[in-house]
Amino acid sequence: MEDIIINIIAVGIPSATSVIVGFFNYKIASRNSAKHSILQLIMEDRMDWKDGKFPSNYQAVLHEYDIYTKAGGNSYVKERVEAYKAWYKGIQEQKAKEVRA
Repeated sequence: MEDIIINIIAVGIPSATSVIVGFFNYKIASRNSAKHSILQLIMEDRMDWKDGKFPSNYQAVLHEYDIYTKAGGNSYVKERVEAYKAWYKGIQEQKAKEVRA
């Protein structure tokens, strides 16, 4: 019986540790992936706008931001997304004025 308990401990503790570490690694990887996607999408929209095209990544940015915040994202990306949303809203208002004129 003692051998069984020792074997359970010998296998159980490393297995549990692997699962826990794997979970945290997945969360960190998800957050980093979403962060890079957000920043890339914002940059693409700003470049498109400079080239005379209307930004097209708004929904994708918001989707990635949801993933980012669920994975424990920080305020740096939040600030970038809020600035992007304000910029995008300004572009929409500008385009609406041009259409009405």
